[in-house]
Amino acid sequence: MNPSPAPAQPAESDDREQQALDWFSRLRADNLNPDERRAFEHWLEAPANARTFAEVQLFWQQLQAPPRRARRAPPRTVARAWRGWAVAAAVLLIGGLVLLAQWPAVQRANSNVATAPGERRQVQLADGSRLTLDSASAVDVDLRGPVRKVRLVQGQMYIEVIRDGRPFVVDIDEAQVQVLGTRLSVSRGHDHNEVVLLKGNVEVSSNGDKRLLAAGQRLTFNGSRLDQVEKVDAERFLAWREGQLRVSEMPLREVLQKLADYQGTRLLLLDDQAGQKRVSGSFNLDQASTAFEALISSQQLKANHLAGQLIIVR
Repeated sequence: MNPSPAPAQPAESDDREQQALDWFSRLRADNLNPDERRAFEHWLEAPANARTFAEVQLFWQQLQAPPRRARRAPPRTVARAWRGWAVAAAVLLIGGLVLLAQWPAVQRANSNVATAPGERRQVQLADGSRLTLDSASAVDVDLRGPVRKVRLVQGQMYIEVIRDGRPFVVDIDEAQVQVLGTRLSVSRGHDHNEVVLLKGNVEVSSNGDKRLLAAGQRLTFNGSRLDQVEKVDAERFLAWREGQLRVSEMPLREVLQKLADYQGTRLLLLDDQAGQKRVSGSFNLDQASTAFEALISSQQLKANHLAGQLIIVR
């Protein structure tokens, strides 16, 4: 298999939406330290960020129940005007959120190899290497030149590389993963990217910085910043290949996010304190909805669904 590479598609709007949701949740918890508040104010200086954040705020206002008693009833004409504006704004906002939520599907449609939410797929490439794509993942592949290249557009993939005398490189955002061994997983997350090595060696480089990984090691990175290599249980991190999410002391927010992603929906967690709770266990990704509902029930939380795109947990 040697498909022609598709043109790159920007993911800024999708990332911005997630950032706005994260900031909104953290601000509601009212526990930002001064450095975090300055970071939020700096993020808000970008007009597109400010606009997206305002949309999230408006969306939340539409979810709030009206006050039980009003001190003074507004004039009928004002009340009608307000209701009309609120309904129109809610309709426009919901439509915008639905369109934003569909952007990942557009990316997948324009990629060489892709999977739908909840689907896993194995593909053998023309050089004999094998890719296993996780749910809602997409890659572009180019094996024609002196360097074999795979670009991870979204999601997560496991690679078993066959040596043929040419380098094998995975591009993910600003980083390059040069495969010196044979088996590894590469993923794009909401707040960081990740490489987990099962066998062999890989070198990850970005903006002049480099990290060398050996079997059983993991590296997280964001943009041009590479974190320190850590020793992990690689088999646990790669359990998604068998349809299992195995976590050990992972924040509840991250577990819920993974289960929501597997359903192809967005998560808005409105209880930051609950989101920081640590969770351990094994969850069936092939029944992600059931696992999600059981987890929030065990944490005494409630979820609301909107237009099949957002799961609002509070």
